[in-house]
Amino acid sequence: MALACLMCSCGIPKEREVTVSDVPITGFIKDYVKVVDGTYKFTHSEREAFISIKLELTDHPEVQYGTKNHAKIKLNPIGNNEEVFDMGSDGFFASDYELKKVEELLNGEIGETKTILFKWKYFGLKSSKSIANLIFAKAVSFELIDNGFIEGESTGNLSTTRASSGSSEWDKVLDDYEKYIDQYIRLYKKAVNGDVSAMSEYVSMLEKAESLGDKLDKAKGNMTTAQLNRYTQISAKLLNSLKN
Repeated sequence: MALACLMCSCGIPKEREVTVSDVPITGFIKDYVKVVDGTYKFTHSEREAFISIKLELTDHPEVQYGTKNHAKIKLNPIGNNEEVFDMGSDGFFASDYELKKVEELLNGEIGETKTILFKWKYFGLKSSKSIANLIFAKAVSFELIDNGFIEGESTGNLSTTRASSGSSEWDKVLDDYEKYIDQYIRLYKKAVNGDVSAMSEYVSMLEKAESLGDKLDKAKGNMTTAQLNRYTQISAKLLNSLKN
């Protein structure tokens, strides 16, 4: 009876449980996300098959990136003899909605996770029955193939994104920027009041300005909205002090 509960009318088991670790990923996202080790299930509704997996952000991309036209991330089941069940243009794919979640993850905090659904739309076709039987009987793991995200400008439907948004690295740059502005305002007021000692500090301020300027140029495209607002407020502090 228990066995019968796991079988659908077409004779394919209703689910296949796999326990995975160090899941292989190819494509752009391989350096920035990983599949969280654990147990996952292939399931089906007799027409479509599904598997939901959890991705974790491990690093922020340091380059501008976007998506290709017809962007796809594919999941290939793997058998117990390391046989890859690659169904070509068919098989388990993440929808545009799920790709958007991956994009959000790339812009999140390191350690953040997102659950991504992969769907096999043509599972119920007669032509799919043979490989469906193999997957639901022999799959022990899976791999991810990222053929969606690319370095450079987006050519697809998702927005072009810059990495490292939200990174604490940019918070530190902003801290250094604010300290520099405060020091500059203090120095400016000394000079206006005729304090000649201000000139002795001027050279070191120039060196700091050059180094900080390079960091800020890199940071601007990668900051979160909150970080950009803070950058604007710090810059406004300087402008206001020069007017007074």
